[in-house]
Amino acid sequence: MDGVIDLVRFSVGALLVLAGLLCMLGGVLGVLRFPDLYTRIHAANVADPLGAVLLTIGLAFVAPSFEIGLRLIVLAGLLGVIGPIWSHVFGSAAHVGGLAPIAGRYTAPRPGAPPAGDAP
Repeated sequence: MDGVIDLVRFSVGALLVLAGLLCMLGGVLGVLRFPDLYTRIHAANVADPLGAVLLTIGLAFVAPSFEIGLRLIVLAGLLGVIGPIWSHVFGSAAHVGGLAPIAGRYTAPRPGAPPAGDAP
């Protein structure tokens, strides 16, 4: 019976870790793809804390002892709370520093095209 419980526990932990990694991958793609700092902060703020919390809870499921699992659950709670706070701090610092968001329609540069600032 212990083998079945361990199998279920490790399966749930692996699924949570995989879901967390997929969320973080979405955040990374948003950070790489979005045009300005404010939209990049939004992508990181939405995906990364959720991914970190899911990953940490998944690790808590496979922890070798109850104490380590409990510490990982507390860490997951801290990550869930601190992630949005850091995003707010970064956005406020950018605003105070005078960084303006992109206004109007944004067109992504075409692959292989010269940079916008270079005139032929």
